[in-house]
Amino acid sequence: MNPDLRLVAREPGVAADPADQQFRLLVSSVTDYAIYLLDGAGRVASWNAGAERIKGYRADEIIGRSFSQFYTPEDHAQGVPEQNLAKARREGRFESEGWRLRKDGSRFWALVVIDTVRNDAGEVIGFAKITRDISERRAMEQRLRESEERMRAFTTHSPSLMCMKDRDGRYRFANDRFLERYSLRADQVLGRTDAELFPRRQALAAAAHDAEVLARGEPLQYEERASLADGQRVSLVSKFPVFDASGTVTAIGVVASDITDRRVTEQALREQRTLLAEAQKIAGLGSWEWDPDTGRVSWSDELYRIFGVARQDVQPSFENYLERLHPEDRQQSGSMVARALIDNRPFSMLERVVRPGGELRYVRSQGDVVRNERGKPIKVLVACLDITEQRHSEGALRQAAQDLHGLTRRLVQAEEAERRRLARELHDRVGQSLSALNINLDIISRDSHALPPALRQRLEDSLGLVDGTLQSIESVMADLRPPLLDEYGLGAALGWHSEEFARRTGVPVTVTDRTPDATKGARPEAAVALFRIAQEALNNVLKHAQARNVRIDVSATDEELILDVHDDGRGFDPRAARRGRWGMTTMRERAEAAGGQLHVDATPGEGTRIHARVPL
Repeated sequence: MNPDLRLVAREPGVAADPADQQFRLLVSSVTDYAIYLLDGAGRVASWNAGAERIKGYRADEIIGRSFSQFYTPEDHAQGVPEQNLAKARREGRFESEGWRLRKDGSRFWALVVIDTVRNDAGEVIGFAKITRDISERRAMEQRLRESEERMRAFTTHSPSLMCMKDRDGRYRFANDRFLERYSLRADQVLGRTDAELFPRRQALAAAAHDAEVLARGEPLQYEERASLADGQRVSLVSKFPVFDASGTVTAIGVVASDITDRRVTEQALREQRTLLAEAQKIAGLGSWEWDPDTGRVSWSDELYRIFGVARQDVQPSFENYLERLHPEDRQQSGSMVARALIDNRPFSMLERVVRPGGELRYVRSQGDVVRNERGKPIKVLVACLDITEQRHSEGALRQAAQDLHGLTRRLVQAEEAERRRLARELHDRVGQSLSALNINLDIISRDSHALPPALRQRLEDSLGLVDGTLQSIESVMADLRPPLLDEYGLGAALGWHSEEFARRTGVPVTVTDRTPDATKGARPEAAVALFRIAQEALNNVLKHAQARNVRIDVSATDEELILDVHDDGRGFDPRAARRGRWGMTTMRERAEAAGGQLHVDATPGEGTRIHARVPL
């Protein structure tokens, strides 16, 4: 090793240059750079203070050792130290950046320059190596690159248009959204002005806004309309000055958000509010909102109308709302709203509104509490439907229903009275006359052997007609008013009627009278009503049910006479049945006319049960 190896080789025996001595002193005093010499084999030949500070070795620890120990194991594996020295030998200079190792094994990012040192004969006698620790600069550059990447990603994925212009109005940046909106490429935009890119009116407006931002040095916001390929679009534009380190405005930043859909939505909302106000007016439906935190209350126009006051005369508030109610309803309404806030559930209440002139209005109020994601109540919403006319109509309907019920009862009573009268007329007049005629014909027939054969045949025919007519009249009389009903009670009458029904139709009917003494003593109106209901039920079995068996049960309690008619027919769905289906209305009216009630239980495929009960 030659300890006197110099940056500039000189012949042996030549005296040292004073300038060279000064250079050595300068190099040895530098601490920001590691400056040292390598011999031709790459061994350290000199070591300055900067090298000791950066790499951590003292001169006596490193001189004579290979420079390759400053490289990482990865570089060693790839032969990087030898390659770098070979390149410096071949090209005279080598420069690169990379990881290097300190004495303690820690890494730092280094800027490395290796210069070849030759003697006067041009022979390589060593290398001058300069190393600088640029870890902080690299970290700063890395942070800057990451910041730029984040900014690039932010502007690229932002839904807003972003761009920046210099003071001359030339574009220096435009994000992808900007380029997509105007169908331009970056090379068509950068370096150009608005006048070169857009219609004259649009460019002049943009230039005027730019000038205002530059003059005031403050942000500016405005709406801009532009006609594009997909129609007219509305943007909310924000322009702001971009300052340099000295506080001078060097550029103008622009962010534009497309608010076309928002404007369309706002217009639709305004139209919906107008439509809602009209609908509330037509429907008599008012509404109010209450913010429990601020106490702010708002009333709809229709609510003012329901209250009978003008908007300018009354300030909306919960207290004023309660004051408009009937004194007896105020506590209920206040408590209902308070409980809704506590229990977090909707509420419904009937309120009476007293108008300034004393007129009373009935209001059905439906309310609910709106809460945020944390469960805190943020708004109470209440809809108030004016049902005054409905209440009046309901009263009239109730009266009409009562009148109709009374009329139905009287009609049923009149029908039964007429049936009894017709039965008596048939029995007392027609029946007795036919019986007398039958007796006379019978007397004549005793001496019929003296009559001509033809006359005798007519006499026999007449006797047959009279007998048939008497039987028909008896059947009609039984239908009009079964004699067994008055004489033996409901159970016996149903037994007779069921036998006749089974004989005519072939459908067996079983009648069970569980309390014969009680049913026999029932009042005539009750017995007749249940008998007619049973008749109608059997008619339904024949017409609709397609049943194979029918069971009739009659019973009585201390207060009621009860009838149950069961069949095993095809049944039906009462909810889907037409009103008046299967005579149900007639049966129900008969039960109600007798002061009782009727229920129908039916299931498709499982038969039908008629249950009626009337006061005994």
